[in-house]
Amino acid sequence: MKIFIIFPKDSEALFDKNSNRTFGGASVQMYNIAKELYKYKDIETFSIIPDYTNIEFDDYDKFNLVKLYNEKDNAIVKFFNFIKYTLITKPEVIIQHGLMTESCILAFICWILKIKFIFMFAHDVEVKGLRQADQSRVLLFFLLRKFAYIIITQNKYQHDTLIHEYGCENIIIYNGFEIKKRNIVKNKKNYILWVARCDSWKQPEVFLQLAKNNPDLKFCMICPQSQDESFFNNIRKQALMIKNVTFINFVPCNEIDKFFEHALIFVNTSLYEGFPQTFIQATMNGVPIVTLHVNPENFLDTFQCGYCCNGDVELLNNKIKELTGDRKKYKILSDNAYKYAIENHNIDLNVKKIIGLLQ
Repeated sequence: MKIFIIFPKDSEALFDKNSNRTFGGASVQMYNIAKELYKYKDIETFSIIPDYTNIEFDDYDKFNLVKLYNEKDNAIVKFFNFIKYTLITKPEVIIQHGLMTESCILAFICWILKIKFIFMFAHDVEVKGLRQADQSRVLLFFLLRKFAYIIITQNKYQHDTLIHEYGCENIIIYNGFEIKKRNIVKNKKNYILWVARCDSWKQPEVFLQLAKNNPDLKFCMICPQSQDESFFNNIRKQALMIKNVTFINFVPCNEIDKFFEHALIFVNTSLYEGFPQTFIQATMNGVPIVTLHVNPENFLDTFQCGYCCNGDVELLNNKIKELTGDRKKYKILSDNAYKYAIENHNIDLNVKKIIGLLQ
């Protein structure tokens, strides 16, 4: 079986160790899936990427990279080159992650060509037919809902919205990672960790205020620049003025796990999300999560691996103090977090589900 995996345009840092360009969760998921599919000898996986200048990464021998277009090519040229290569190579399956107009057109073309098109939603706003970047409407959204062979959602909200508003069948498969035996770090740096692109709706300023309110605690902020350069510069300037904050602009994909290993607590201040990859990275390292708003399917409460503060910044501050002061409570949440990750976000099990659906 031949499978095409289409990587988002912002995937360069996954394939070039020396790149410091921002990458998103969709890129990481496509990477994890492609790497896992390599284990299946009866599956030939093609990873479709832009023609990046430099390719150098640890898993090179596990990927069949296909460079079909330049990053600066317009959407029509990119799409034409992809369809041309598809007609020549004749894959049985195409997997794509994240809503855009091309997703909808591709679903229709795959239906005509009898190719199984798997679409994976990345963000909650996408199930309303909106783009994640600017929440503009994707007018051809109906084509995706009608012609995609399998639609995969990240959480129950996405699943139920598609069912109730559009009658669109879909299946929930949580984002997955390669989860290894838990590494108990003896000499933790014990910082409060925040990791996200510098978007206004992720509210990095709330995290900085937490640091100001807790000068006795260490805070680490990994905050790659997004499209709004002035907002990023303002946040960076504020962060560098706070003594107990370590501000990091960029961390390579293969090094980010080290920061989670040494974190005491992971904090999310976003107004909304899908199922953040950072939540999985936190739980697979036994790091309790404290969020301001985001709590997909109330999993923090159900599995007792963290707290959601329902928009209450003061409560967010208090929960951080509670966890840093109560080691017994902390250990319970930490153990629960790791157990949750093993049972729900193992990439091995997730890929088996996808293959099962195809068969």
